[in-house]
Amino acid sequence: MKWKKDLVCDIRTFTEYDDLDYDQNDFFKNYISSDNCKEVTECNRSNLLDQFLKVKDYAKAILEIGIARNDEESFVHVLTSNKRRDTIYVGLDLEDRSFIRDPDNNIHTIQNNSLYIDENMNMFNEFWGIKKFDFIFIDGWHSINQVLNDWEYTKFLVSNGIVGLHDTTCHPGPNKFINNLDKNRWDVIENACPQDWGIGFARKKRYNNFIEVK
Repeated sequence: MKWKKDLVCDIRTFTEYDDLDYDQNDFFKNYISSDNCKEVTECNRSNLLDQFLKVKDYAKAILEIGIARNDEESFVHVLTSNKRRDTIYVGLDLEDRSFIRDPDNNIHTIQNNSLYIDENMNMFNEFWGIKKFDFIFIDGWHSINQVLNDWEYTKFLVSNGIVGLHDTTCHPGPNKFINNLDKNRWDVIENACPQDWGIGFARKKRYNNFIEVK
């Protein structure tokens, strides 16, 4: 598995439920109960945009795993409103997100489980000729084992592509994963927005021109 090459240790869990206990996370307990509990913040959106702009000019395809809406406060909106028209956006989700589709502007969705990597990649290739992605954003189910699975899509990341993960502050999967990425192989922004749910990014080491974290 690709994640075994990219992490410094094995972070898999083998309990009946492969999540950690959110109740033991002080940030989660305090933030989730506060009046300022926004799932997607301006800090999240601005950092996502800053990183996407690094690949925008040559990006042929974008993959977003886990999508919810397409209003102006969503990650979908950040990616689809800033991409070039000929760049293909694909949103992958368990739920029907067909309301996002805009084929004339190369905005597409697939309703399927991200666990089925080969099946999904075959559909991406069959429908839109996609074999590689320039930008991948992971925001699906946040268990450790699920994030390990979703990282396998980085096998199809171009050599200078960028990966983003939402919820790196408190959710067990993104938090454990990005904090255990091998920094000899990847340039890592572990958390650009530690005051909220968090967002992080990774790029292969030889492409080390990351913007500074705001």
